[in-house]
Parts: sequence; structure tokens; C-alpha cells
Amino acid sequence: MTKNDDDMTVVPLPSSETQAEHDRIRRSNDRDQELEREGTLSRHNRGYDQATDGVVKTPEAEGVGDE
Repeated sequence: MTKNDDDMTVVPLPSSETQAEHDRIRRSNDRDQELEREGTLSRHNRGYDQATDGVVKTPEAEGVGDE
């Protein structure tokens, strides 16, 4: 028996992301790209390059372990 692809129904992948959330993310990305074009790194993107390169910075905690 041959398969008839005309009977196939395209169903979108389920997503918990609403259109409003998608639009918010898009605006955020647009702002980040604009700042990057100006040579400025957005606050919430700081550290992403190091994280993808596997560079881990451990914050120094003052007074920890001091007695």
C-alpha cells in the first residue's frame, strides 16, 4: 500500500510560550543587537561569551571561612 501525503495534517509543536512572551523576547533581542552594534554589552548578556567558552568565574566571597 502506498502512503498518501495529501492526508497529512501539519500540527505546530507545542509551546508554553505565548505570543506576548514571544514579542517580549523579540524586543529584548532587538535592544541587545542595537547595543552590540553601538559597541555596548547589555547588562543581562554579560558573561554569556565566557559561559559558552567554558570560562567559569567564581565570585570572591569576603569573610567566608574567616574565624
